[in-house]
Parts: sequence; C-alpha cells; structure tokens
Amino acid sequence: MHAVFYKNLIQLRHDPTKLLVIGLTIIGSAAIIALVAGTDLTARLASPLYQCAFAIIGVGLAPLIVDAFRDDAAEGVIATLRASGQATWRYPVAQLVTALLPPAVLSLLFATVPASLVPSLRPLAGGGQGVAATLTPVLIVAATYLYQLIAHGKAIFMTTDTLDHGITDGASDATTSTAPLAIRVRNLTFGYKRDRPVLERIDLDVPEGQSLGILGYNGAGKTTLFSLITGLLRPWHGSAAINADVFHSMRDVFQLTESGNLAMTMTIRENLRFRAMLYATRENPHPIDLEHLDALPMVRAFELQDQLDKKAKELSTGLRKRAGIMAGLLFDPKLILLDEPTNAVDPITRQLLIDLMRQLKADGRTILTITHDLGYCWQVADRVVVLDDRRIVRDRMVAGFADEDAFRKAATLGRERDHVDFGLRK
Repeated sequence: MHAVFYKNLIQLRHDPTKLLVIGLTIIGSAAIIALVAGTDLTARLASPLYQCAFAIIGVGLAPLIVDAFRDDAAEGVIATLRASGQATWRYPVAQLVTALLPPAVLSLLFATVPASLVPSLRPLAGGGQGVAATLTPVLIVAATYLYQLIAHGKAIFMTTDTLDHGITDGASDATTSTAPLAIRVRNLTFGYKRDRPVLERIDLDVPEGQSLGILGYNGAGKTTLFSLITGLLRPWHGSAAINADVFHSMRDVFQLTESGNLAMTMTIRENLRFRAMLYATRENPHPIDLEHLDALPMVRAFELQDQLDKKAKELSTGLRKRAGIMAGLLFDPKLILLDEPTNAVDPITRQLLIDLMRQLKADGRTILTITHDLGYCWQVADRVVVLDDRRIVRDRMVAGFADEDAFRKAATLGRERDHVDFGLRK
C-alpha cells in the first residue's frame, strides 16, 4: 500500500489547485474557531459556528479524492497494480486511508489544541456534541469516497485472476507450434451493455514465444480482448486464461494501455519509482536501479535520459509511448501485450519499436500486438487474427501469404476503397 501512498502524495504535490484548497480549508476552519474563541458569543450561536468549522474541513478535503479511481483506471494504474502481483484489495484500502487520514488528523487537532488553550471552547469540544463535530469531516469524506468507488471504481471490482495451470488442450489449426500454450481463450463473450456484446464466442490459442498481431477496424473489440485476457474485465460467458505453468505470476505480464501506463501528473522518474515500489519483494527490494536510471540500456536505447524529470503529460505522444514501453520492459516481462504501439509516433520511434519487438521475439517472449500498422505487423508478427462483427474472421500465419500485398488485402478483409468521391470536384 505504501506505493499507492507515494503516488497520491506525489500527485498532490504536483497539483497547486489542491494544495491551495487545503490551505484555504485550514485557514477557514481556524478562522471560525478563533472567532468563536475570541468573541463573547451565546451558546446558541457558538455551537453551530463551531460545528461549521469542522464541516468546512470535510467539504474542503473531499474533492481531493474526486475522480481518483477514474483517473487511475484511465492512466493504467490499475493495470500496473495487477501486473505487479499485488492483491487488488490493497488499492481501494490505500485510497480509503489516504482519503480519511487528513480530515481525521485535522479535526482531532482542531478539537484538542484550541480547547486546551481557550477554556471557553472546552464545553463545545466535550461531550457528544464535540464528538459529533470531530467526526463530521471524516463522515463527509467517507461518503465522497464511497460515491467515487461506486461511480468510478468498476475497474477494481471487475478484475479477476486469469492465471491458470494446465492449459494444454485444443490448440487451433493456426498454432502448429509444439510450444506450450501461453494463452487460451474459449467461447468468450463480453459486452459493456446488456444484450449488446462487443465480442462473441471467441476461441483463440497463443503458443509460448509467438508474436501475434490482432487486427480489426475501430470498435471491433481488440482492446477489450486484451483486458479480458489480463483480467481487467470479467467475461459474460466463456474464459480467458494465461498459462500459470509458463508465466508464474502477473509480474511476467506487461500490458501497454493507451496512456502508456503512466500517471500523467508524475514525472517519468516518479512513475518508475512507483512501479519499483509495487514490484519490490523481500528477495528483490530494488527491482531496478533508480539511482542510475539514465545509464540503463533500455532508457538509453529509447533516448529518454533527458526526459526522466518531465511529467508524462508534458511529453509528446511519441515520447510518452517510448516511456510507457520502456517502463514496462524494465521489469523483464515474458508476456507482452501492446495496444497500438506505433500509433502517432515518428518514423524513428516506429523503427525502434520494430527492432525491439524483433529482439524480444528472438529472445522467446510471447507478444500480442493490437495495431492498424500493417507494415509493422508484417515485419514483427508470426501470425495474425482479424476481428470483425464481434468474432475472429481470419486466423493465418504470416509466412503463408505470398507477399505483403496479399497480406494487406487479407488484413483489411478486401474492403479497400479507391477513387472515393468526397464531393470536392467542381
């Protein structure tokens, strides 16, 4: 949980608006208590003002956790947490402690310190009325946390364990390799809305060491398939499993999300420290050398030495993609799932990624790539599957195509459009 505490603290430090809100909250509450203590108010006026001071603490601090769950899910923090092998329940518990600790400490200080210094406040701070006032900020923040958890915490509750032992049966015709299965998907159906499946009756086997390209038009369910394989989503029917006999824990799995699995308000160095804290164990308390990051081969290969102390949101799309892939591969995953790695990157970065994927494939890593980049797929993939209309409609080995043109035609399902009339001719 200390990794989540670290992330929350760093994100707070980088957010001047939230720091200003905290400062104004403390000043406002202190001013009201000083007013009650310094003026001769009747009990009828003093009591509600005293309670108002504590309510301000709750109202002021509650926004600090607004959208925390949604932002962490969108930025891949939940995916990173699962990939580290940490128990999923640790995250909401850490967020709860982060949310409740500041109002609890502030309300306790405001209830005890002024009352010990000003005798006239002691009747207000004592008894049931004082206890109720002290608990008010905690209750306000707790209610806000509960709402956020229900409204935006679905990613936590929908996760499931997809590691399974003994995945050996029923390899598809396209998987002629004798290698053990890395991933098995059986009769998989899932949708985000009832009676509107995104994927339907999907069957897919991926042998260990294979590079698989997953193609399909926008909205075909490619990213959804990744999330089901890694357990970020639960299927309606069927199953998706990662072979636990090949990949012994989720630490062997890296899924690149659209955000690059980077918290946007944290620097690349801080993101790496957060990951290192998640991945640390008693046997390996320092999974990467945080003191010499700029000297690490992966950092130098992606030319990120000068970007380590920049916030992720300050980087261009290409640099952010480089940083996200670098951050995941530093922890030596054996199963790599990439979602549009070459999307919106410059030609140099694209070629760098192609060279990297070739080396990883030669090293025996299992790679699944969602991409619209057919040139990248032609150079990197051993096999391609094409999703369309909720199902897998093509499943071919790349070596089976006569040339790249034949591959492109099969990958686009023969829907190329030439000489399109956009109505621009005069």
